[in-house]
Amino acid sequence: MEISCSSLFLWDYGIDEIAEILGQAGIENIEFWAETPEFWQHRHEAKAVEHLDDVISTFFGHCTVHAPILDLNPSSYNEHVRKATIKETFWAIDLSSKLDAHVLTIHPGNRTVHRQPSQEDMEWFLDYITVCTGYAREMGVVLALENLSPRLQNMCYEPSLMRDVLAKYPDLMMTFDIAHALQTGQDNALDFISELGSRIVNVHVGGVQNGTPHYPGHMARNPGISEILGRLQKSGYDNDLTIEIDDKLINQDMSKFDKISILIKEKEYFIQDMRLSEKYLKNV
Repeated sequence: MEISCSSLFLWDYGIDEIAEILGQAGIENIEFWAETPEFWQHRHEAKAVEHLDDVISTFFGHCTVHAPILDLNPSSYNEHVRKATIKETFWAIDLSSKLDAHVLTIHPGNRTVHRQPSQEDMEWFLDYITVCTGYAREMGVVLALENLSPRLQNMCYEPSLMRDVLAKYPDLMMTFDIAHALQTGQDNALDFISELGSRIVNVHVGGVQNGTPHYPGHMARNPGISEILGRLQKSGYDNDLTIEIDDKLINQDMSKFDKISILIKEKEYFIQDMRLSEKYLKNV
């Protein structure tokens, strides 16, 4: 497994600075968050995409992409939002093809109000998956559905819910967010691997602090991470471990040096956990 990092942690920086910071931290690959402001504001300009492609191909072994999700929802009660979500996902599929990205991560739907999703909400979500997997297949892009936080209105935050959706779509893979799964507990995280390990093609790593995900793993030090990584390896997973950190949970005034330092410590922490997971594998 190789270490990657979501550009979401470096939200305030331009593409060149993001590459510089990750390079200094020794990060090998990148998950590019499509809504990174500098890129997002110029995304329809050919030169913006060309520059992004040049930076990624120069500084990283490979990339994955995270589709736009802010202000969007494939299960929205508002049909205009649903149509916009499909349109933006199609755009992200095109971008992923141009960047030769290994995976494009998408989000499940959620009910517009704070209530359990209805059958109608699920049907809207499945309509979204049907058209997007069809277009991704045409473009040769691997779509991966991410498990979300365990909130009442969310879909696919439990292994059984994710399994039911993936069973309908053989081409649809999974991005396994460890921190989201750990919000319910370690057994929940392990169940995702046991039931869906063969469909996992990308992994987000991070910690949970006071019930909130995307805290640095080396600061949260949640127990059981080594076993989770060991189970992933045993299932045959050998792709990226994508560091995903919400900088607002630490300090909003972090300098470039502060972020480099955090990423170095985070990479070292997960490399150490991978070594511990190898010991776990020898004992099972």
